[in-house]
Formats: sequence, structure tokens, C-alpha cells
Amino acid sequence: MDATTATLSTLRRFATAVRPDLPAVDVALPAARALLAAVGADYRVVGGVAVVHHGYERLTVDVDVLLGPEDAARLDVGLAAHGFRREGARRLRHEATGVLVDLLVTGDVLPGRSGRPVPAVADVPAVAEGSDVAALPALMGLKLDAGRRQDVADVVALLKTLDDGAYLALEADAPRAHRAALAALRDEALEELRWARERPT
Repeated sequence: MDATTATLSTLRRFATAVRPDLPAVDVALPAARALLAAVGADYRVVGGVAVVHHGYERLTVDVDVLLGPEDAARLDVGLAAHGFRREGARRLRHEATGVLVDLLVTGDVLPGRSGRPVPAVADVPAVAEGSDVAALPALMGLKLDAGRRQDVADVVALLKTLDDGAYLALEADAPRAHRAALAALRDEALEELRWARERPT
């Protein structure tokens, strides 16, 4: 079990006290990876699972995968063998857990109101060679492009985990179009951290 899956498992165990019906994303994630590997898909894990991977420990109820249209079409041959079924053109369900796997397919429109297209997998670097998780600058870029409240909240939370050196490196790697938004959200993250340190106990 990798560290991200282990963290998802721990979060679910704590949360089931108040949400006993919480889907087991930690179980569905390895099954989704096995399916994608079986069909030879080139993909990136994005969304809440990637947020957890990058250090913001929050609950998530689904798995978001970015991939190309050809790889998305090839998934059908392995669905049953890996315990999945189609819920729609861009959505799978893991039968054992009920977890949804949302497919963000290159050329489709990103979730949210931005109207921006889902980029190609080649334009979304992975954390490291051999990893399937989107690198932090790419993940933040996707979230800024989507622009939903949860996406922005995730960016702020992730920015709180970065020291000044890590933030400057992130900003340097970010597309120029995202830098102003990142700087504004960095200020917001730092303000929230200051407030948390200074509030009376």
C-alpha cells in the first residue's frame, strides 16, 4: 500500500464514526490503477486523491483520472475483470465499494464554469518518474482553471503546506497565466495561518 492509499484509509477510518456510508476510496484506487495499467493507459491521478498525495489530508469520495480519448475508450475491455462498470461516457463505478471514477478526457471541458479544455496527459507532468499523480504545479493549474469553490479551497490548503522556498519554486514552475492568482491565494493562505497562530486558546 502506498502512502497516499494509506492516508486515505486512515481518513476513512476516522470519518466513519460520523459517516458510516463513506465510500472506500482507498480500496477503489488500487483497483482503478490496475485497470488503467491493464489496458496500457497513459494517465494522471488528479482531484482529491492528488490533493491528499501532496499533503492536504481531506476526505474525498471519488477518484479523478485525466487521460486521452483513445485510452478512455480502451477501458471497456477490462472493466468487468477489474470490478468496474460504466456509469456514463465519462464515469465508472467500482462495484465492490460504489466509488465513482470520473474520467477527465483530453479535449473535454473541465468541470466548473471556466469552459477551459482538459489538457493532454503529456502537458500534465507527474510527481516523479514512475508516478501516476499529477505534479503540484500541474494540479494547482487544473484547479485554478476549473475554479470551483472546492478547487480554490484545495489550492489555499496546499499553499499552507509550503514554506517560502517551496512556494517560490512552485510559482516559477507555474504558467505565467496562473501566477497572479497563485500570489493572491498565497497571501490568503498566509493570513489564515497567521490568524490560526494568533487566535486566543
